[in-house]
Amino acid sequence: MDEPATIAWKYAANLICEEDLPMLAAHLLAAGHDSPSLRDLAGRSRREHPAEIRQLFGHTMEELGIQIPDYETAERCLLHHMATELTAGALSPKMAADRVWQGIEALTDPEREFVAAVGLEYHLDFMSPEEVRAWENAVRLAAKTLAGTAFPHTQ
Repeated sequence: MDEPATIAWKYAANLICEEDLPMLAAHLLAAGHDSPSLRDLAGRSRREHPAEIRQLFGHTMEELGIQIPDYETAERCLLHHMATELTAGALSPKMAADRVWQGIEALTDPEREFVAAVGLEYHLDFMSPEEVRAWENAVRLAAKTLAGTAFPHTQ
């Protein structure tokens, strides 16, 4: 189960939809987090009006002391998350390439190097097996470097 700060950046990066927030709130309650808005959100339906859920989610994060990051920071969190997952073996370089786009906000050298190493996923179709292995190694190395840097949002 993700922690509230992780849910906040994933929501800001559009990886979590409003209709999923009530269930995530219920999971947070079960994990021991608590606030009046969190309890209210956990009791809501997936079919509630998205604007109402969004507002309640904002109140919930505020009560839990979590700031919802802006979109650019959330994208950077996604880069760091993918680098950590790649380093742990939970994500393949190909899966990372499917999720990284070249317009993604990368502010630090390790972030830019990771995005550059991943490159454009469609290039894989035109690579020899040796080139793919070299690319995978370069992506893993860039991921390891990025995973060792500070996360851009409070965890």
